[in-house]
Amino acid sequence: MCGIAGFADSGQRVAAPRPVLAAMAAALAHRGPDGQGLWHDDQIGIHLAHRRLAVIDLTDAAAQPMTGPSGAVVVFNGEIYNHAQLRHVLQGHGRVFQTRSDTEVLLAAFEHWGDDCLDHLVGMFAFAIWQPSRHRLFLARDRLGKKPLYIHRQDRFLAFASEPTALLPLDPIRRGADIDLRSLSDFLSLGYIQTPKSIFANISRLPAGHAASFDVDSGQWRSWQYWDLAQHALAPRIEYDAKAREEFAHLLHQAVSCRLEADVPLGTFLSGGLDSSAVAATAARAGASQQAFVAGFRQSSFDERAFAHQTAAHLGIRIGELMVDPANDGDLARALWHCGEPFADTSLLPTFRLNQVARGAVTVALSGDGADEILAGYPTHRADVLYGRYARLPAWVQAGLDGAARRLLRPSYRKLSFDYKLRQFLAGRGLSPERAHYWWRVVFSEPEKRRIFSADAVAALDGYDPYDTFHDHFQAVKGAGFLDRALYVDAKTWLQDDILVKADRMSMAWGLEVRSPFLDHRLVEFVTRLEAKAKMAGRRQKVVLRDTMAPLLPPTILRRRKQGFGSPTRQIATPILPGLDPNGIFRQEFRLDDKAEDITYKGFALTALGFWFDNYFHYRRDGNWPCPS
Repeated sequence: MCGIAGFADSGQRVAAPRPVLAAMAAALAHRGPDGQGLWHDDQIGIHLAHRRLAVIDLTDAAAQPMTGPSGAVVVFNGEIYNHAQLRHVLQGHGRVFQTRSDTEVLLAAFEHWGDDCLDHLVGMFAFAIWQPSRHRLFLARDRLGKKPLYIHRQDRFLAFASEPTALLPLDPIRRGADIDLRSLSDFLSLGYIQTPKSIFANISRLPAGHAASFDVDSGQWRSWQYWDLAQHALAPRIEYDAKAREEFAHLLHQAVSCRLEADVPLGTFLSGGLDSSAVAATAARAGASQQAFVAGFRQSSFDERAFAHQTAAHLGIRIGELMVDPANDGDLARALWHCGEPFADTSLLPTFRLNQVARGAVTVALSGDGADEILAGYPTHRADVLYGRYARLPAWVQAGLDGAARRLLRPSYRKLSFDYKLRQFLAGRGLSPERAHYWWRVVFSEPEKRRIFSADAVAALDGYDPYDTFHDHFQAVKGAGFLDRALYVDAKTWLQDDILVKADRMSMAWGLEVRSPFLDHRLVEFVTRLEAKAKMAGRRQKVVLRDTMAPLLPPTILRRRKQGFGSPTRQIATPILPGLDPNGIFRQEFRLDDKAEDITYKGFALTALGFWFDNYFHYRRDGNWPCPS
């Protein structure tokens, strides 16, 4: 795991490319604490940077940027889990290797197969490869979007980096780093920004499963999708039977086993839920020596330590715990700074602290991320089913229930409380099933946003609706059943733009590599093709995972419902919008009422936005993105 950055500048728009590249690399130092490499071709205008987190082959020979026999140069962030198998194949074609690193295997695969090398890779990755023979820069991102890649391009100028703030030292970007209002609208609706946008108007993201090429001489840019989950969502269903369970178990074991390779200490995140417990159990069965880590909270509805300790004892693995104080403004400011963009997942702070504690003992950790998105593990998936029945009630009954809930239910501020879920559910009356699935995750509704944004901002948005992206994804798999369509949408939105952003930024904040076995693309493809009852049947969710784990985990863990990893945030939620707004984006009189409704998510979103605006206005004034001490 590392940080990468670079730019192609044949027109010499950057006056001092070497110090600028060094500044870009410095902005990514937290991602790679083990070394820095800079590479320049001043004549052509290619500049590549790499910050290294050494995990496989710790020698200097494996450092980046790395140059191959053809002269191609790579900067690479991630891990290629099947590098040993690929090495053997490429050796059969006459390739001689100088290191044990997966970086050299990636470069050799590209030199042998060209752009088609992507079809051979199993892993998480974002990389750029300079081909001097073609004056071409090739970029790619892994299938599900575990590793980020931000891009700015204009005419014959292209820049890229692992994080958006690493692009800000470049003058061509600094001059146009305005706020993108549509991205801000996304954030207020969902707590995150939807791909391919970023908060900066002149910076975008390469979507998951995409590759691109940039011709330095002509400035021609071409991007394409090399992997498409939709084809698996639309494929004939695989019957859920004993054979399917056996195949699932095999693929999960394979996904965990190939992620156990490291030349550094390795551990496991263990929340006490089914997903992380399944990863830990599978790793233990594979013979891994692991240490587990769990975060705790003083508010009992959020605390899952007892379940994590139960799993650890059952598996015979060591476990370390930490207590998280959500009111620690210093930790929250640092966590939000590492996001680089407005981001409001309430599990951000405990994830930040858990990664910090884990990094004190290990360099690599396995997580249970992704299981809910591929196996229908969220309450939103059950809400979809219930909504189908609710929508059949007469409109006057729905309106009466919604009104009664608003009048009678008082916020409890417990974790995913019944009062919050019921009010959100009843407020979805009259929506299509697709729009309702979107609504379950909405923070601020469209009418509320019109009260937040100034009249000028509303006019500039020109009717933009973040739901339109969801609609397009639903349409891409129109022929599938509704559950499979919803899971596809979750993978393209919530997973790519929230879960994996959080996992990447919070782990990289401490130079920790986090691996997610459930997001092995071979497992994802298989599960996507499984018939719906393997994922959800009646009140049971993640059916195939529960059935497969029955011999390995305690019954109490198998029976537990989804709890999530959120933290209590009421005490840090500001009730008013940030005051720093010289651009006139917001109406300053907007207020939240924490007595009338549970403002956990709304208040946290405004708090996160306030921290980000503080950094942004400092940057526009002083030219640097301030890092909290």
